[in-house]
Amino acid sequence: MLKEKEHIKNLVINEQYKELCRLVREKKSRLSVLLSLSYTTDNNIRFRVIKAAGHAVSAIADREADFIRTVISNLLWSLNDDSGSVGWSSPELLGEIVSARIDLFRGYIPLIISLLHIKEPFFRPGVLWAMGRIAAKEPSSIKPYAPYITMYLAEPLPETRGYAVWCLGQIKAQVPGEHIKRLLEDTSEIYLLDNDGNIYKKTVGKITGEAIGNSG
Repeated sequence: MLKEKEHIKNLVINEQYKELCRLVREKKSRLSVLLSLSYTTDNNIRFRVIKAAGHAVSAIADREADFIRTVISNLLWSLNDDSGSVGWSSPELLGEIVSARIDLFRGYIPLIISLLHIKEPFFRPGVLWAMGRIAAKEPSSIKPYAPYITMYLAEPLPETRGYAVWCLGQIKAQVPGEHIKRLLEDTSEIYLLDNDGNIYKKTVGKITGEAIGNSG
């Protein structure tokens, strides 16, 4: 198992998605091995795992939709107080899995959005990130929630306010005027995964400028 996990990790780091998808198609439980790699404080690796999860899910979704629904349920359960686990990266994984095959898993979108009300604030950036990823594929699913998203533009955690304004940009919603100057001057950097699959860091100020441009 450790050898297999290390092999999958190397495939993720080197973005060898064709081989990764072959392995997951061969044995669906390898998807769970892949997801376990997201339990890391290294954000670069974490986002690579999240990105890889989208590829892996796409590879098996048509024939293993029920299995993936179980995976989704387990991720949601990991965010529950009664689960006994921490649920690290679960919101982001949920967003990537659902957005990868939104045609099959659209029904989970309201559940993901409801996670904004989770009492642990360190999960909130991941929920907003998930909403942004879903919005990139289907803006209409997230646009009605714009008023809730704007509630997080003044949060102390850079990732929370950064992903909130990024999410507004994805749905082409207005950034409220009272937040614009402060956000444009925000030099905090956060990780993003763009619609072309590129992972990079960008300042909240830059993201805000792009969001304002998108809403124009």
